Amino acid sequence: MEDLILKIIDIEDRAQEVIKDAKQANKTLDQDIADETRKLRQSIQNKAIAKSESIKETELKEADEKGEKIRAESKKQIEALEKKYSENKDSWVNKIVENIIGS
Repeated sequence: MEDLILKIIDIEDRAQEVIKDAKQANKTLDQDIADETRKLRQSIQNKAIAKSESIKETELKEADEKGEKIRAESKKQIEALEKKYSENKDSWVNKIVENIIGS
């Protein structure tokens, strides 16, 4: 009988060790999951920042190109107006004077 009690105590001790090991493994697993989650979040955030910067650079480049086209077109139109003014200013002045004088 005493032998049976010792075996039961031994089994209980081993069971306690298994439970202790399982709890430690669970704690380690929880920490590993938390670490991996943190790494994944950081990786996703870094990728998002890089993508955002890439989009920003692309948008700024496109905006600069559009602005340059607008400036070029404006310059072209101003030059055309200045040319027209240069060619017609005397005629326009004479017509204005004639309309005022009433000839």
